[in-house]
Amino acid sequence: MPKIFYGWWVTAAASIGLSTSPGQFAFGALGLFILPLSQEFGWSRAQISIALTVFTLALAVTSPFIGKLVDRLGSKQVLIPSLFIFACLLFSISVFVAKLWHLYVIFLMIGVLAAGANGVAYMHIIGVWFNRRRGLALGFAMAGGGFGYTYVPPMLQYLIDHYGWRFGYYALAAIVLFIALPICALILKNNPTEMGLSADGDSEEGASKTITPAIITLKELLSNNSFRLLYVIFALLSMCLYGLMPHLVPMLVDRGMEGATAALVASTVGMTIIISRAGIGYLLDRFFAPRVAMFCVLLSTIGIILFASGGLGFSVYIAAVLLGVSIGAEFDLLAYLTTRYFGLGSFGMTYGLLFSAFLIGTAVGPVMYGGAFDHYGSYIGILYLSSIILLITAGLLLLLPKYKRE
Repeated sequence: MPKIFYGWWVTAAASIGLSTSPGQFAFGALGLFILPLSQEFGWSRAQISIALTVFTLALAVTSPFIGKLVDRLGSKQVLIPSLFIFACLLFSISVFVAKLWHLYVIFLMIGVLAAGANGVAYMHIIGVWFNRRRGLALGFAMAGGGFGYTYVPPMLQYLIDHYGWRFGYYALAAIVLFIALPICALILKNNPTEMGLSADGDSEEGASKTITPAIITLKELLSNNSFRLLYVIFALLSMCLYGLMPHLVPMLVDRGMEGATAALVASTVGMTIIISRAGIGYLLDRFFAPRVAMFCVLLSTIGIILFASGGLGFSVYIAAVLLGVSIGAEFDLLAYLTTRYFGLGSFGMTYGLLFSAFLIGTAVGPVMYGGAFDHYGSYIGILYLSSIILLITAGLLLLLPKYKRE
């Protein structure tokens, strides 16, 4: 039996870690807590959504610095302490939150102190361990994020219904502390040379021919047209897609759907992310990535239009699948295009900056959706506006040039 290349074990550990990242356990999970927090404290949906804005803006500021730390110190040195801090902050929500500003402060701290538990550290490791199969490896790793979106909604809904919302945050903290942290600490390695290996499991002769990645300065990056275009694209995508995610369950419950069924719809998004990220990773290694991205964005546009139609039948599940395809593509593309357009020499800094664009959109989106509901009593108008923005984004993807780096 051929020996499994250790890079795939690294990919599996990264996938588990990503399933528990702040994107899933802080941002994505809050949607399940909106209704119980509103009922207990009387806070509006827009007020609760501001916690996500605080969180994502903090991440937008800190992510480029986290990227530089990853480039300088190594991914694992940044990731492990961040996971521990993240678990403690999730636990503190159940213990300390009694006023709205308490929630804002903790989400601010997650965005600052737990930023290293997000994708940049994992993506840097995958980029170093793989070259020819980088898209597929990134897809498998990022599928973990979809796994998080799959099991978190039904798990939290069950805990909230039977034990109260505080037990939901106890469970999230325990998963990070007792599952993700030990796995990442024991399995992840910063690069293949630590184990006498090379990227893709190539021979030592192939490894000796490896060229040292070129370093890109911040000034060069900011003056690059492709970088600026990608920045706008990821900001618009995240604003529309992740603006809807925290409001998906409350929106469906408002329409008359039971909470458990609405959570199942949210899980459908997660299950689609798992499948699509691996599949899209495979496609990225074989087709021009911006064209793959454009196709995914168009599918999510159709999904959002279906949600706007107001139905509660089978079309809701179709819409969830179409939405999950694009969400599944977004992080794959962010990491993959960073390596292909800008190389690995300054991956942490570049990925961190582009991730900040994603976070800016994510900061605006939930409040935009929450504000639209509070003002109009419906999500329909903001859903149609999002579909128009996504069509514009699909057009912008056509402007990206061919890769200059491999």
